[in-house]
Amino acid sequence: MRSFLQIAVMSVLYSSAALAAPVDRHIRGELVSVSADSLQVRTADGSNVSVALNGETHYLRVLRSNLDKIESGSYIGTPTKDIGSTQVALAVMIFPAALRGLNAGHFPYDRLPDTTISSKTTTASMMTNGNVSAVAPPAAGDVNTTMTNGNVSASAASNGGKRLTITYTGGQQTVLVPSTTPIVSLAPGTGSDLSNGAYVFVDAMQDGSALTAGLVMTGVAGLKPPF
Repeated sequence: MRSFLQIAVMSVLYSSAALAAPVDRHIRGELVSVSADSLQVRTADGSNVSVALNGETHYLRVLRSNLDKIESGSYIGTPTKDIGSTQVALAVMIFPAALRGLNAGHFPYDRLPDTTISSKTTTASMMTNGNVSAVAPPAAGDVNTTMTNGNVSASAASNGGKRLTITYTGGQQTVLVPSTTPIVSLAPGTGSDLSNGAYVFVDAMQDGSALTAGLVMTGVAGLKPPF
């Protein structure tokens, strides 16, 4: 099982620049059709994307969690944006023990919804995977840091926000996690998790115009995978 999950998560979290051809493609949206060998995903722009499934497709479930589940020693992944010199979490994934240590590092990731502001904008992000070596309340000096398209509010940070020190081989990052940040945990899944109306993150390989899913991550109970 450990080998299975290693392959699945590595395919999600490496930047596309690190992957060999065919091209890696991330697809996010709502399932509108599911069969034994394919699925259709309606993406944010309203288009339907068809993706093939096969015996090599892996599945994970994405479940709601919370900041209290993140403690010293947790292994997490977090896409972040920069506000000045501060890394602010757009989401946090808590990995199960079987995935500890995988894909450790800090590297470019996709444009994601900006969860630090209320408007529907996206922002560039960096992904950090590593061990949480310290958990603390956010420093007062960072709470009101602003950016051109919004801000991390004082009330958000004071209502349960945390500052995480994340370590990995060769480095570490300090990340501010506002209380508005979506927190999820990952668990093994199966193809039976797929149903019309569910929200998914699909890591697919594109060969010409054909897309084949290497990994499908399905939100549980209406959850939209936030990464």
